[in-house]
Amino acid sequence: MPQRAWIRRRPGADNKCMARSALWESLRPRQSDAEREMLDRLGACPAFEELPDRALRVVRDLCHVRHYKQDEHVFRRGEPAVGMYIVLEGEVEIYRLEGEFRRTFGLLQPGDFFGELGLLEESPRTASARCLGYTRLLGFFRPDLLSLVTRKPRMGAALTLNIARLTARRLIHTNQELEEMQIRLRTAGLDEAEHDPYGGGLDPD
Repeated sequence: MPQRAWIRRRPGADNKCMARSALWESLRPRQSDAEREMLDRLGACPAFEELPDRALRVVRDLCHVRHYKQDEHVFRRGEPAVGMYIVLEGEVEIYRLEGEFRRTFGLLQPGDFFGELGLLEESPRTASARCLGYTRLLGFFRPDLLSLVTRKPRMGAALTLNIARLTARRLIHTNQELEEMQIRLRTAGLDEAEHDPYGGGLDPD
């Protein structure tokens, strides 16, 4: 009968193997919570919709995290636009001063975004953005987009198309709001005329 070959393990050999395995595991690059948060926010933003994770990682590496104090402005009306922002933490008020009247367009929460038109052209901002408390933003600016278009044309083209679609959707929404406002104004004018005993508000004298 053939003799069995018995292999004697040296004492502690299993422990050394486990230690080496743990060492290699610790050397693997791990995704931090902050990186995962940025990827999630980018993936949920319509400007980056339908981009695969690989493309989102490329965009994430081009982005900039910005920290703001309470009442600090991200930008003011009239300043040249440089790019867009995604709210990671905090709250941002979008407003415009019209004479003595302060018109608030929205209060943005984590996950919301603003300023995307600045990626396409350096036009003056039409409103101001003010932080209502400590705020952390993820910024993606025009030079970042141009760099992406140069380095990865297909990815840059897809992103530019997304931004153009997003801008078109917002323009359509704005036009709809204007039409509804005009209808309300006309209706209010007719109601006033019906209740005006002098037919149009003219002084009887």
